Amino acid sequence: MPINNIFIILLIVLLPRVLVLLSKKVSLLNTLGPVFLCYAAGFIFSMLLPDTSIAMDISEILVPIAIPLILFSADLRSVKRLARPTITSFALMMLAVIAVSSCVFLLFSNTIPNAEKYAGMMIGLYTGGTPNLMAIGAALKVDSSHIVLANTADVVVGGIYFLLLISVMPKLCRRFLPAFSSSLSDDTSTQFEQDLGANFIPEKDIFSFRLMLKRAPIVLLGVLCLGIAAGLALLITGELDVMIIMLVVTTLGIGLSFVKKIRQAPGSYSAGQYLIYMFSVGIGLSFDFSAINLNSLLFLCMFAAAQFGSVILHLLLARIARIDADTAIITSTAGIYGPAFIVPTANALNNRQVVLPGLICGILGYAVGNYLGIGTALLLSMIP
Repeated sequence: MPINNIFIILLIVLLPRVLVLLSKKVSLLNTLGPVFLCYAAGFIFSMLLPDTSIAMDISEILVPIAIPLILFSADLRSVKRLARPTITSFALMMLAVIAVSSCVFLLFSNTIPNAEKYAGMMIGLYTGGTPNLMAIGAALKVDSSHIVLANTADVVVGGIYFLLLISVMPKLCRRFLPAFSSSLSDDTSTQFEQDLGANFIPEKDIFSFRLMLKRAPIVLLGVLCLGIAAGLALLITGELDVMIIMLVVTTLGIGLSFVKKIRQAPGSYSAGQYLIYMFSVGIGLSFDFSAINLNSLLFLCMFAAAQFGSVILHLLLARIARIDADTAIITSTAGIYGPAFIVPTANALNNRQVVLPGLICGILGYAVGNYLGIGTALLLSMIP
């Protein structure tokens, strides 16, 4: 194997660990987040290395292993703990994302080729977070450089919205929506809070490459899910259809999360996240700089319209349904960002009672985002 390829493999495996450590020590890097840092590092090295083609080959197998690992630790039974306003608000948020993303598709379909694929990616992103964006992009065979552009647009637009979330949004929404009422249907045990927090609040999650190696059994189970999905794809279509593979690994991840020993196995979530970081480095290394043109600005406009349009429609629907302000904000955060941003948003609201409902909705978003995104993209592709 050429030395250049060995170096690329080492970069993909080891660089995310370095960037995670740096992001915990430098506030600016922590604001940007490990996913963006991994992309950026990949960009830089792609300009320095002569041939990075192997990076894409590696990246293609990382996400379908990461998705079930992330879902293994999801206690989806906890959804029944939510009160009706929280369930209603999260459902309205998903409805708003699908409706606005579909309208954005119609708006940009004449200027951006295959706009339905990006609409599907936005639906997955804004109902479940970055892992779903990447999974749907791979399933719909979106060019790797466009996946990077989509993520870059999300970093810009999502960063602006997050600043609004932790600054002016709480006051504005409390003037527009009713006052908060508890979002849990019954008393939540301390152990439940600790278990959920350990899995879905990164600050509390043990994150170590050394420990990841010790978690080989759960990682191998993720690999087995990929093997089963690949086998089914071959059986059904005669080829490795990525869409089928992504849907099957998502389904297996959800199904196996109901097995107590698998759900409670330590480290599956952090291992899945690490694979997402590795994927991000690989995609950055594979980036085609010729893709940067006027279409990049259109991408930014498309994602901005989808995200802010979805937020506005969700808040309007929340007012009609008489959803309180804090519940509307935390369910919006759960869909757009996933579980990782729930605690900072709850702190901005000065309301710790919304943490658990937000985490549970974030888990649910991970589970359903791929189905919603891929399904809607297929439906939109039928529009002449």
